[in-house]
Amino acid sequence: MAVRKETREKLDSMTKPDVYSLLLFALFKLKDVPEYSSLSELAYVLDGESLLNLLTYFGGTTIKVPTVAELKLVLNVLLLYQYTALDGIDYDKALTMIDSKGYQQSEINDCYAKLSSILSRYDFGGR
Repeated sequence: MAVRKETREKLDSMTKPDVYSLLLFALFKLKDVPEYSSLSELAYVLDGESLLNLLTYFGGTTIKVPTVAELKLVLNVLLLYQYTALDGIDYDKALTMIDSKGYQQSEINDCYAKLSSILSRYDFGGR
């Protein structure tokens, strides 16, 4: 089967991320797995080695990626926990010391209660 000249030129001009993106898109089309539909964009967010590490660690699993807002909430609640549980600052005073813009008070309180419970039950450490 002969490759058209335009196709050959496009393939020759592809960067490494373009190739990874094409591979992931082809995988989505071949397997017809809806969860694969956005994977081809990872090739432009992660370098090749990081992409392969991601596939090595999480290949075959389904994960949900949190939003920046969700991560920011947990970060600020961790800071709140540090202020109250470790530094001994009053909860209401500590609340004024974190960035709570965009979050409801009940959301912060719920997250704090859950996080406090998690941190009291688990021993976290590095790898």
